[in-house]
Amino acid sequence: MTNLYGQDIRLTAAFQAAVAANGELVVSDGVQTGEQDVRLRLFTRLGSLFYDVTFGSLLHDWIREESTTANRMALEAEVAARVAADPRVEPGSVGCNVTAWDETGLTAEASWTFIGEDHPSNLVLEVNVQDETVTMVVRDVQTSD
Repeated sequence: MTNLYGQDIRLTAAFQAAVAANGELVVSDGVQTGEQDVRLRLFTRLGSLFYDVTFGSLLHDWIREESTTANRMALEAEVAARVAADPRVEPGSVGCNVTAWDETGLTAEASWTFIGEDHPSNLVLEVNVQDETVTMVVRDVQTSD
């Protein structure tokens, strides 16, 4: 499945290049590359890449918004649309659910299936607002390796 997913430099949870003990860059392949690309798309602000202004998401815009039904639905739709934008994602397989949202931050769970895979990939997106600083952590719920 490497042809479907391609290869890329593996990124850490902090989106830094992973380096092996011998100093060489670690490469991702297969589903891991697809999951990494989805995480990167959600974390990158939409329009911030000069070479691809359609890459990214508006997730950052929701960080300090009030938790209302309309805002929750809009955030869930934004995450689902950006995950579905990956051409390796099975059409109709994406779901997102906001599980927590208050003045300290928000948590949302996203799930999707890649084409040709028999199990979904899952991410938990946590955005925490503390002392006027914003930190975003995207972590896997289930690994697909």
